[in-house]
Amino acid sequence: MTTFIIRFLSLLFVSAAAVQASSKPFPRGIIDLPGATSAKSPIGTLTDHPWLNPNIDGVRIRTGWNNTETGDNVFNWAQIDECLANASASGKFIGLGIISGFDAPAWLLGGVTFTDGTSTLDVATVTSPTAAFVSSDVGKVIASDNYSPGTRIVSVTSSTVAKTSAAATKTSTTKKPAVFSILARKTGGAAFWVLSDLKGVMPVPWDPIFKAKWKEFIVALAARYDSNPQLGYQVMAGFQQTGECYLAAAPEDIAFFDSSAVAAGYKATDLLPAGLVAWEATVKEIVAQYMTSFKDTPLLITGARPYGGDQLVAGQRAMNDIFDWGFATYPGRFGVMNSQLHVTSSAGYYLNAAIVNNNATVPTGLQFICNSMTDDNVARLSNATPYGSDQLLSAYNAMDASFNAGVSLGAGYIEVYEADVNNVAYQSMLGQKREALGVTTPRAPTNLRIVP
Repeated sequence: MTTFIIRFLSLLFVSAAAVQASSKPFPRGIIDLPGATSAKSPIGTLTDHPWLNPNIDGVRIRTGWNNTETGDNVFNWAQIDECLANASASGKFIGLGIISGFDAPAWLLGGVTFTDGTSTLDVATVTSPTAAFVSSDVGKVIASDNYSPGTRIVSVTSSTVAKTSAAATKTSTTKKPAVFSILARKTGGAAFWVLSDLKGVMPVPWDPIFKAKWKEFIVALAARYDSNPQLGYQVMAGFQQTGECYLAAAPEDIAFFDSSAVAAGYKATDLLPAGLVAWEATVKEIVAQYMTSFKDTPLLITGARPYGGDQLVAGQRAMNDIFDWGFATYPGRFGVMNSQLHVTSSAGYYLNAAIVNNNATVPTGLQFICNSMTDDNVARLSNATPYGSDQLLSAYNAMDASFNAGVSLGAGYIEVYEADVNNVAYQSMLGQKREALGVTTPRAPTNLRIVP
């Protein structure tokens, strides 16, 4: 009996320590959701986005790993620094998410980058005076803003010209050249896969090179920003395509990840294919790094089904496995969000259930599934034809009802697309929903000083 009591008290102590580990409060309120930031699209000044809108509490920042670590251990922190400076000046906080899948840097994937490329819209060639194209380049993937994801070299015309599997999407010239990388030109890069729908190119999450470099990046990111009071929450990545936990849906993509997992030593179980076994192990490993590195900042995972299509049930099971593991292993620290808020969002959906069942003890959030700026988007928010059988609402009522659904789920914060945050007709609604989320007063600026 005494031994049992000691073990019980020890578990309580461990749980209490885990709950107290994040010194910052759980994020709460209305969060503005602008487009992604990058060196080409920086956040700008306080007036470029609604930092000064009293009806929002924070701004969700999304950027790519390729923008932030431009070379191995070569960092560009400028865009994140600018966002935090704006947050400090406006008295807001930011939520930060860095995409490691489709936005993995070319150098990680064995890429060699050239800055003197030329391309012509709708013409399937790439030209570069310095690329020195060779026959072994045939079949290799080109990564460039001037070509669709997954575009490959199909033949080499000369050392300076190569034919591509898809036509260029932009025209560039010698005066305004294109930057492009030939992936896997160097040996020793992380393994990657081109999604069958050509939606993107991503590293294999359980590839040891990818995991090592991504964990190094997490350490560097936390060392720079964890203690910053304006960093209100960090969305975890490293095991998905973009921000949500999607990995694969098409049969050929699932088959690749399953075979890759088997080759890496993972085995299927009665409930999960090998790819999802590997995915779960990878998530646990990377989340552990976040928890170790970010001691002060609330951390969240954006749920989804890592496998879809014919493996939809297994995908949901894997996500629920991670939820159960995260809540048990990191009580009070393992936060969860869902990026599909709309009118019919309810506690019966498994991602919302994770929020409802844990919102009292962990950080939780929601993101609108889309903005309300088009008729199609309003139908999507309303769950009306062609997305569902519910009544088509007006844009205002669709937003209002979606907000109400989110508040009823008990989420701490709701991310709202910037077009809706800026909508004059929605300002009273934003203020009301902000109060419904438990925020009753404007956030005070943190940079004020008393001047004698």
